[in-house]
Amino acid sequence: MPYRRFTIETMKSRLEQARLAGFIYQHGSTVLALQQALNEDGSALNNFAQHGLSSDQIGLQFGLHLADGQWRFMLGVTHSNQDRGLEIGAGHLKGEQRAFNLLYAFYNCPKGFYSVSMPLMANASELEDAIAQQLFHIPELAFLHSALKISPAGQPAQWIKAFILQQALGMKVRMQSALL
Repeated sequence: MPYRRFTIETMKSRLEQARLAGFIYQHGSTVLALQQALNEDGSALNNFAQHGLSSDQIGLQFGLHLADGQWRFMLGVTHSNQDRGLEIGAGHLKGEQRAFNLLYAFYNCPKGFYSVSMPLMANASELEDAIAQQLFHIPELAFLHSALKISPAGQPAQWIKAFILQQALGMKVRMQSALL
């Protein structure tokens, strides 16, 4: 793909032209994080979900990371709930996670931040596998398995997990399209 040789400045310019976000934050020379992600029509993208039976919430953020000459799609996930005993500060984020710390401003008491990384060229199946391997097995996020909704056919569906996968795939495809 032609964007393998894109500099961070070129990548940022292309993403800004595509209007994927209200602002694209550049963290150092390797990370671009979308702040205030937008839908294709320019409206605010819903990047939050809350479990119906608990106070657990997640917030999603998207970005790109240049590592070893390869562009990688990044998904940042903030977890929050009302247990103040586990509260952490944004200053505890390390490395590329610091690029995503602006999402913390939306939470009263964040408990954790997790990032998922995969090649920008990953297909839908590879994206799903990366998210499942890097996110869905984290013990602190076990509430994702019990966030169920019943489909019209009467089948239970893990809706927050499906929401994460749908939003991540949609934004990754939009980023790829903006770079063509």
